Amino acid sequence: MPGLHLYKSNRLENLATALIEVTTQPLSHPLTPETIVVQSLGMGRWLAQSLAQSSGVALNVRFPFPAAFADSLFPNPTPTADSPSSTSLL
Repeated sequence: MPGLHLYKSNRLENLATALIEVTTQPLSHPLTPETIVVQSLGMGRWLAQSLAQSSGVALNVRFPFPAAFADSLFPNPTPTADSPSSTSLL
């Protein structure tokens, strides 16, 4: 099902169950990666393991952080100090 889906819960297990249900439907093109925005690297790894346990394999899944995902949607050719992914140190 294409588009942006937002699921909220205070239990990661509930979110993993919803993710497994959503990813059972294949995307329109087999080489299109599934994109799942996560808050931490550990959460992405845990979700990848949950997907692999439920279906036997988890391939072609991206787990970007929110700022990187926003930058991929709205590319900014000239980064500014107030851009979400600005990494300048003061």
